[in-house]
Amino acid sequence: MSKFEDFSARECLVPLVEIDDFSPTFAKLAERSIQKYGRVSNSARAMANSDDLAGTARSFLSDIWTGGTLGLELAYLVRLIVSSLNTCVYCSTHQIKALVKMGMTEEKIENIHDFRTHPAFSERERVALEYGAALTQDSANISDEIAARFVAEFTPEERVELTIVASAMGMLNRINDGLRVPIEDASKDTAEAVAASFEG
Repeated sequence: MSKFEDFSARECLVPLVEIDDFSPTFAKLAERSIQKYGRVSNSARAMANSDDLAGTARSFLSDIWTGGTLGLELAYLVRLIVSSLNTCVYCSTHQIKALVKMGMTEEKIENIHDFRTHPAFSERERVALEYGAALTQDSANISDEIAARFVAEFTPEERVELTIVASAMGMLNRINDGLRVPIEDASKDTAEAVAASFEG
């Protein structure tokens, strides 16, 4: 069985709440999501089972994804490396679709794991992705060399923001994979390609 078949066969551990049944908290978040993305994700529908804690978490994530000074393209690249390293098919799919919509070159998306040497990436992107990868793999043991490059390239504000973005993405990876959130029908082709890339 392929990783995509395995991913697709999983049954979500919670009901996917219909938008009409969203609480007032989630209805506001749904409205914001529709305005920004034109849809409400299955991730939001799964989390809508918990109005209090999950509502706070979704609001937190929504603010992080749209705020800060890093720039959306760099933030989404970091989110993609984190999701890829965590082999989260659901989240990787959504980061790729967002990057494509922003106009990111396929060369960068397809070579995300070769960011250290591939010529498509700028030095700033390399440092951000190196730090995001190190944070994801072993946050307690980020090398002095990576830390020094990170400090040299980014301002203190950017360093905090990048750390929050990468950490929040890791949290969302675990929520979506832990609850076995299924991919939306419109994203299945991308998800299948993502899953195949994880098998190599």
